[in-house]
Amino acid sequence: MSAPLPIAIIGGGFSGAITAVQLTRALPGWPILVFERGGPVGAGLAYATQFTGHLLNVRAANMSAFPDDPGHFEAWIAAAGRSEQDCHVTAAGTFTSRRLYARYIRDCFDGIARDDATGRRPQWVRADIVDCEKTRDGFLLTDAAGQTYAAASVILATGHVPAHPNPDPRHVANPWDFSYLDGLDREQPVLILGSALTMVDILLTLRESGFSGPVTALSRRGLLPNAHRPSAPWPTPDFTPDERRSVLGTLRRLRREVTAARRQGIDWRSVVDSIRPITAELWMGWNIEERRRFLRHARRWWDIHRHRMAPPIENAIAREVREGGLNVIAGRVLAVEPEKKGLRVSLRRKGGTAIEGKPFQRVITATGIESARNLRSGLTDRLLARGLIRLDPLGIGIDVTPGLAVIDEGGAAVPGLWALGPIVLGTFWECLAVPDIRRQAAECAAAVAGRLSYVESL
Repeated sequence: MSAPLPIAIIGGGFSGAITAVQLTRALPGWPILVFERGGPVGAGLAYATQFTGHLLNVRAANMSAFPDDPGHFEAWIAAAGRSEQDCHVTAAGTFTSRRLYARYIRDCFDGIARDDATGRRPQWVRADIVDCEKTRDGFLLTDAAGQTYAAASVILATGHVPAHPNPDPRHVANPWDFSYLDGLDREQPVLILGSALTMVDILLTLRESGFSGPVTALSRRGLLPNAHRPSAPWPTPDFTPDERRSVLGTLRRLRREVTAARRQGIDWRSVVDSIRPITAELWMGWNIEERRRFLRHARRWWDIHRHRMAPPIENAIAREVREGGLNVIAGRVLAVEPEKKGLRVSLRRKGGTAIEGKPFQRVITATGIESARNLRSGLTDRLLARGLIRLDPLGIGIDVTPGLAVIDEGGAAVPGLWALGPIVLGTFWECLAVPDIRRQAAECAAAVAGRLSYVESL
């Protein structure tokens, strides 16, 4: 009997690495290829940093890679030992560095062979997959060098697609391309477009690299993220059908829950956290117009309450604001024009009419996730051209079924093609953090295993 075609996972960040682990558990001995053009597997965009100031935004207690073993990460930390640089114990919980978490994910991936009786482990293929076509037996992948790979099933786990670079390198479109540090004057001002968690990461990167000049963060509302606090848990609210039907109804119920929690001395953060298990359900229950309404009017408020800073990061940002190193402005950029020594930015403050012109040596975009219509990789373009995928109705990412099967241009699920993680944000909304992606990884692996086992039995 011939060997089965491998399962191909495109993307080797957290989503791809943990899906590979779950697949190995579900299909012992089945060949698995993990395509990651960078490396190593497990780091991805989120954890591929060596800056000690980059901490996880979620407590270590909630960062296990496995939904069925919630203490796995904490046990790994205890066994591996920890340094004060990488582990910060606070009243709100322990927060670790992202570089330490990358080591953890890599250990999970490398340890698969020890758990698999066959000794076979997923293979990391350092290649950039640029095309995928359907075949009689599955799929045929092509990398940027022209090499082809046959696969029985394909899982898209590509994560965020970085923005296309600006013609002027001083106007930085990808905040995770640290080449913006090259040639940076230590004292001349820098502008960051956005004031959420990505802005915080950029500011910490600048400081750790030796930059001591002023930083301005500009966003439409000028809101900084909140920080974690210790608090007792709050039960998940039982939303009525009317409350679930609209953004306004859902938010009104949340406000009532916050008021009730406050009367019992419980922080609002616990209320926000209480709906995490059903956030995707609430999002999927809204029609498209309600989802658009949320994105227009509530998203920024949701983000600063839902996606919070670790307490040590909060202290660092508060010190920056207090000492004048960080100036947060609510307003809009009207124009960015090149000058001999930098960039001149024209902006209008919120509620004002005057146009201000300010010079900066760098302008770094940190406005968060943009439309997939504007940020498409070569692979996405090829999949769209072949009709194998379509964008979700909001154009945020790839459209999938509730079971993570990719939907083609005709609206049908593509047999053997799956997607998970940030690229399916438009379908689930809550699929950016580890607790959400690890659940998707387990569900995806089970679905793939079920299909392949059925096909093999025919």
